[in-house]
Amino acid sequence: MLLQRYLVGPAPTNLYVVACEETLEAIVIDPGFEEKEGDRILQRIFEPGPKIRFIVNTHGHADHIGGNRLLKDSTRGDILFHEKDSEMITRPWVYFSESLKRGIPCPSCGGSQSVVETDEEKGRAILRCSTCGFALEGLASPPADRLLHGGDIIEVGSLRFEVIHTPGHSPGSISLYSRDEKTVFTGDTLFRGSIGSTDFLWGSHQDIMKSLDKLMELPDDTVAYPGHGEKTTIGTERRTNPHILKMNRP
Repeated sequence: MLLQRYLVGPAPTNLYVVACEETLEAIVIDPGFEEKEGDRILQRIFEPGPKIRFIVNTHGHADHIGGNRLLKDSTRGDILFHEKDSEMITRPWVYFSESLKRGIPCPSCGGSQSVVETDEEKGRAILRCSTCGFALEGLASPPADRLLHGGDIIEVGSLRFEVIHTPGHSPGSISLYSRDEKTVFTGDTLFRGSIGSTDFLWGSHQDIMKSLDKLMELPDDTVAYPGHGEKTTIGTERRTNPHILKMNRP
């Protein structure tokens, strides 16, 4: 397995390019780059020469989906995401507007003075905080070429990834697990020393705890690559992650 990580977007988000060593067929996980970053990111992705077959979103938040359309147009790769995050991925302005209606605070300063600027014709929305100036761009993705469900298998050359439905951070959050490579891509469900927030719209603390239970069933030596921050292992998180320890697992 060949793996490249790129930091993209304002968060920043981990964009992963994972390729089969024999065929160079590749999967792009969470292309969360903004429009202004597009040319630079594409040049870096294509430099090693992978053949992009799939573009996969671990969930539908704007910082994980911004590059879907550009990558689709550039590679003709299939877009894959879980059905329960379909609307927020293809219509991010709906998610932004509903967040404001329900009083979800600015993710940067916690303030309540945000507005949504929407241009549906161009498939773009911006969530802008008038208190701190934070701005999050939401770029609409084309519809999925394949909607994912828990238990599905994604094959890229000789690589096989099992889709684990891990809701909580969002209803359609997924993790991608390769048993042979002892690797799992956890999106914003599990981080090194932490877990994904459930304070966002449609988040659920109860669901994410059940999802963490699923991930803790993986072998200790499984390397976990999260949506933000540095990699870790399932064993390390089982022993040291305060949120996991609260689950009273043996």
